Amino acid sequence: MPCIFPWVNDRPLARKSVYERSTERLGFDVRGRRGGSCGREDAGIANVSVSLDHDYVRPTPGALDVALARVEELEAQVRRLMLVQEFQLCRYCASDGDFRYYTRFPSERIFRKFWQAIEPSASVLVYWSKAQRMGLEATAETGPSPPRKLPLIDEFFLYCLHTAVGLKEKVLADMFGVSTSTVSRIVITWANYLYQILGSLPLWLSQEEVRRRLPQKFREFCSDVRVILDCTELRCETPSALTLHSCTYSAYKSHTTFKGLIGVSPSGAVTFVSKLYSGGISDKEITRRSGILNILENGDAVMADKGFLIENMLNNVGARLIIPPFKHKAQFSRQETEQTQAIARLRILVERVIRRVKEFHIFDTVIPLTVAGSINQIWTNCCVLVNFQGPMELEHSAEVVAPSVP
Repeated sequence: MPCIFPWVNDRPLARKSVYERSTERLGFDVRGRRGGSCGREDAGIANVSVSLDHDYVRPTPGALDVALARVEELEAQVRRLMLVQEFQLCRYCASDGDFRYYTRFPSERIFRKFWQAIEPSASVLVYWSKAQRMGLEATAETGPSPPRKLPLIDEFFLYCLHTAVGLKEKVLADMFGVSTSTVSRIVITWANYLYQILGSLPLWLSQEEVRRRLPQKFREFCSDVRVILDCTELRCETPSALTLHSCTYSAYKSHTTFKGLIGVSPSGAVTFVSKLYSGGISDKEITRRSGILNILENGDAVMADKGFLIENMLNNVGARLIIPPFKHKAQFSRQETEQTQAIARLRILVERVIRRVKEFHIFDTVIPLTVAGSINQIWTNCCVLVNFQGPMELEHSAEVVAPSVP
């Protein structure tokens, strides 16, 4: 269809060429002269003020630093908001009772304080699989792992659910919407990370600190007690090799076990945790191997059960042993009976601490041998985290009525 009819006299104006439009906009002929020579007219082009399409403003000195500081401030605000409104954590933990059940922390306030203390170092965590694949030196050069599938605090909450509640990897994978291999990688990574962090805490108390915090009942009967020792055993899967079976079999539990030594101060705080040994080891041998003899000082007293025949080893380091007396006659004398009752009522502290450790439900079932590489770290973490539940006290114990323990 024609756009111009015979009865229309107006003709559309021809569109100017790009050179003409550029000449009008810039104020000079952009085509210049042909022939390669530059005259005076061309030489004056450089003196013409050119108006640019865009006027970019250069930042003032220091503006970049201010902008970076603002970005860091906004990122910190985002992290604080994420801490308050995390998906899985807020879904399951709405009260102090929920935090106590799911994480073994006594309240939300203590859980938040603990998280704020470890968050800066946890933000640069490297998954154990990457560290194992690349090596420690290469990992330090490459930096932390890529972005995770879960928020960092949810990874810590997942580890707490695995240890405190005893949930299996398949259940955790369904809860958090990840694979079982991811759950296993998170658990192993956090077990080793917390082992390093909690292992750096100064658990062992000096003589002055122990005496300053000594409960009244210890002051009356044995004021020089430095630590109360006891062993506990964790049932493990029976190995197929007969040699390993004989080493890990415990006659006391009638099962294959891992055995660990734990030390508690008279105030009820965990001050010593040994690594796990095979269940067939004796109390005397585990005391020698654990290294506690190296930190005892002259004048210390160690309270233990009858099975700890370690008096000679303690004498070598200037310490003494307090255990219930052995029965040499048909029956105990009055003094021996009172002494036995006094020691039993005082060393109930270490039994209560072990009960708190066993309340981490990961120890309820038989420990599979597939987690033998990380069970020592989990055991240590659980023992140290008991201190965050508050020290044990003797106030609710039965009255101790006995002469001073020799």
